[in-house]
Amino acid sequence: MNLAEQLYRMMQANQQAMQPTDLAIGTVTAADPLSISINAAMEPLRREVLYLTTAVVEKKIPVLRHGHTISGLGHSHTVTGLSHTHAYEDGAKTTGSALDGEYTTSSGLGGGSFPASEALADIVVLEDGESLPVEGGYIIFNRALAEGDKVLLLRVQHGQKFIVLSRIFE
Repeated sequence: MNLAEQLYRMMQANQQAMQPTDLAIGTVTAADPLSISINAAMEPLRREVLYLTTAVVEKKIPVLRHGHTISGLGHSHTVTGLSHTHAYEDGAKTTGSALDGEYTTSSGLGGGSFPASEALADIVVLEDGESLPVEGGYIIFNRALAEGDKVLLLRVQHGQKFIVLSRIFE
C-alpha cells in the first residue's frame, strides 16, 4: 500500500469518526418532554439537542360551524280572471261562471323556521389513510409527535444536534 492510499484511508476514518452529517431513524420515547431514541446503546436524545421542523410540530384549525335560521318566508299568488262554464248539447244554454273574482294561494313556507345546514360538520382529515380526530373544536391538521412515532433525523454539528425532519410511515 502506498502513502497516498494510506492517507486516503486515514482521512475516511477521520470523517466517519466526526459524523459531520448523517441520516438516522429514531423512535419517540416520550412526548412531553420530547425524547427520541436512535439506538439502544445511547441515551435518548433530549429536546435541547433537537431542532423540530414544521412537519412534526402540531398545527390545528378551528372547526367552523355556520348556520342561519330563516323564518317568516312567505310565498303566495293572486289569481284573477278564472271562469268555468259548461254548455249543453245544442249550445243554447250554458251554466254560470262559478270562479269570478280574486283568489289567493296559500303561503307554503310561512309560519316556522328552517335551519341552514352546517356544511363543515362532516370534514375528515386523513393522515396516511387514517382519519385524525377532531379534538376540542379543532381539526388537528398536523399532530404533534407522540410516543412510538418513527422519525427521520439529520445529524448535525458532529453529532451534537439533530434535526427532526419528518415522521416515517412503514
